[in-house]
Amino acid sequence: MPGGEFYDASIFDYAAAMRNRYGDIFIMPGMFGRKDWVTTFSTKDIETVFRSEGTWPERDFFPSITYFRTHKRPDVYGESVGLISAQAESWGKMRSAVNPIFMQPKGLKTYYEPLSNINNEFIERIKEIRDARTLEVPDDFMEEISRLVFESLGLVAFDRPMGLISRNRDNPDALTLFQNTKQTFRYTFELDIKPSMWKYISTPTFRKMMRLLDDILMLSQKMIKDTEDSLEKRRQAGEEVNGNSMLQRMLKVDPKLAVIMSMDVLLAGVDATSNLLSAVLLCLAKNPEKQAKLREELMKIMPTKDTLLNDETMKDMPYLRAVIKEALRYYPNGLGTLRTCPADITLSGYHVPKGSHVALGFNVLLRDNEYYPQADKFLPERWLRDPQTGKKTPISAFSYLPFGFGPRMCIGRRLVDLEIETSVAKLIRNFQVEFNYDASRPYKTFVFMEPAIPFRFKFTDIDQ
Repeated sequence: MPGGEFYDASIFDYAAAMRNRYGDIFIMPGMFGRKDWVTTFSTKDIETVFRSEGTWPERDFFPSITYFRTHKRPDVYGESVGLISAQAESWGKMRSAVNPIFMQPKGLKTYYEPLSNINNEFIERIKEIRDARTLEVPDDFMEEISRLVFESLGLVAFDRPMGLISRNRDNPDALTLFQNTKQTFRYTFELDIKPSMWKYISTPTFRKMMRLLDDILMLSQKMIKDTEDSLEKRRQAGEEVNGNSMLQRMLKVDPKLAVIMSMDVLLAGVDATSNLLSAVLLCLAKNPEKQAKLREELMKIMPTKDTLLNDETMKDMPYLRAVIKEALRYYPNGLGTLRTCPADITLSGYHVPKGSHVALGFNVLLRDNEYYPQADKFLPERWLRDPQTGKKTPISAFSYLPFGFGPRMCIGRRLVDLEIETSVAKLIRNFQVEFNYDASRPYKTFVFMEPAIPFRFKFTDIDQ
């Protein structure tokens, strides 16, 4: 709160300070209707919680979104409140229904070419907006990155191009959905992370959040209906239609669930993926020798700048994947994750009763030299086998969990991998990326990371 010790600090900085003060386990007292959180940074505790979470892990992370779905619009959601909000058997049924669609790599193969084309459009957008003299992009470049990610995820969510990068930047429905999606997590931070009275009285922020979620729902329903109508017209005209897209497969399972999952892809994916892409670019810009090594790998797979990527060419890019993994370590996204204990457990010698909320702060460990030697250096090589011994550097399994662990790990992981790998490959193959400003504290944290500085990257064309 204003005047408090951690006012305007990131969750990551707050957690690191609390860990230094109280050790690897402490209780963060609840207030304003929120339960206490047992917070642990011990990898043994983190493993204990994950190993004992059962078939249907519980995580009460976004109560304001859950309230909207269960109390404001039960007419739409009913029992299908989405993977973000659902718990127990209800969550298990939904997850089982969509796992084959989201978690199998073969279902994503059809997106390589359209994602390559979206990134080609983004590359042209960079050339259009960068300064002709300095080759730097404007202060608001983060919005351009977010538009790229929204366009990419929107292709999966709604099976159609939005045009927000350049072709139709003011597309009213898509633009409203884009802005509302980004605003949702600002309100979530105010309502569900910071102290808030919304569970007792209807606060102005709570009312704004309810209206925002209603708008997102209606726009998502409209977009999916427009997609279905368009596809039906094409079928009747005898055109070939991809019936194996993720949206089409979801619609076959459950039309209501398809709407909910399409919304959640955007809600959970746009901010987190945009920030990851900016983090990868920043790491490569500040470590030009790593960027050169990555480009060397890319040149073998992409002999020309406009080489289309596919599942075959993308198989052989170990350094690209190591760069992305290291960026996730170097700029961790938030604190970690939450779990509700399904039974009594013992953490660091303490009895933690059933029903307790436990915050698993594994992301704080990512900048700890005990777990990651030379933690302050960007070293993608730590994720690769040593060329002489053939061995990998041992990594504590429960310190690096950017997508979670177990049955409730992020269902969009493969989708994020596909989007980030495609974007980084296309950008680094086309440009030498530089950042000629201070980047000692580039992010602040709300629910996810947020830029704390303008990302005025310099993009210089690669000659060959």
